Amino acid sequence: MDISIIQTLKEVSDHYDLPGTIKAFTQCVNGHINDTYRVLLRIDNNTEKEYIFQRINDYVFKEPVKVMHNIKEISLHTRPKIKANDCDIISFLDNKRGRNYTVVNGEYWRVCYYVKNSVTFDYVEDSRVLYSAGYAFGRFQQLLSDMPMDKLYETIPDFHNTRKRMDSLFEMVTLDPLGRVQEVREEIAFFDKHRELASSLVELLEKGEFPLRVTHNDTKYNNILMDRDTLTPLCVIDLDTVMPGLTAYDFGDAIRFAGNTAVEDETDLSKVGLNLEHYEEFTRGFMTACKGFLTPKEVETLALGAVVITIECASRFLLDFLNGDKYFRIHRPGHNLDRARCQIRLAQDMLKHYDNMCKIIQKFS
Repeated sequence: MDISIIQTLKEVSDHYDLPGTIKAFTQCVNGHINDTYRVLLRIDNNTEKEYIFQRINDYVFKEPVKVMHNIKEISLHTRPKIKANDCDIISFLDNKRGRNYTVVNGEYWRVCYYVKNSVTFDYVEDSRVLYSAGYAFGRFQQLLSDMPMDKLYETIPDFHNTRKRMDSLFEMVTLDPLGRVQEVREEIAFFDKHRELASSLVELLEKGEFPLRVTHNDTKYNNILMDRDTLTPLCVIDLDTVMPGLTAYDFGDAIRFAGNTAVEDETDLSKVGLNLEHYEEFTRGFMTACKGFLTPKEVETLALGAVVITIECASRFLLDFLNGDKYFRIHRPGHNLDRARCQIRLAQDMLKHYDNMCKIIQKFS
């Protein structure tokens, strides 16, 4: 057992009114950003209780206090609305000073209850998981649809400003610091062709055609805790990127992840495309939860959100490749280029099936 970690976990625990003492812990290794521990507390000889202790990565999240402020605000807003057996939104316990985070040795920690009998998925074929994920993220939108935006910080400015993302990419193409542009001329041509399309949601927002919503901004289905037996959604987790945005971004990023017929860095592009069955199941769940508050313009542009976010993600991978792979962690030479090409192929297939994507949304709206 790592003595330094157990000591730190005990120090964190001392800041909270938790029952019992730490008996054991296990590090959860499936996350990529924060350090997460499943901690078992012994209350007495017959009673034990489990919690999640998480150390926030303040290199990635430069202002963790603002991140935790946003999480607390949405928790306070949704708590009165959550019904028994409803899909919840993760919240963190207040410490003895009334804060939902604790600083120990200069590091930011937070604590929440462990959700029993829960499971997450990194890859699925079961349509029930897609429906549940769609419902959970739609419910997230519905619960927060009336929340005033001035209660939240924009923790990552211009996070989904795709016009600025495009500008940054073409600036990097001009600089070409590593001489890599020559090998990606075809990819650059794709972005040049679709630059206006990629900027369309930003322009519509600037014209006032959309309301700002509370957005999750990391709507992968592995950020939903589901019941291990029934696969019903229990809780939306990983709220570090919650801030004002567009519903189309959350829907779109979910489709980019859930609707791809291949993994995000697939090198055999013949395997990459849009799985319309997965798309339909996610959409069915999402629209079931979202009925009654989305504007007609929001519904009309949900499919566009999937295309835009996929192009945006591809542009970020390609920019990082041209810049020497400084942002996204790579596991092999050319990894970010593989990721970019995969996302480009997915966006191309979405455009090919765009009319069907819109029809499916209308079917459930």
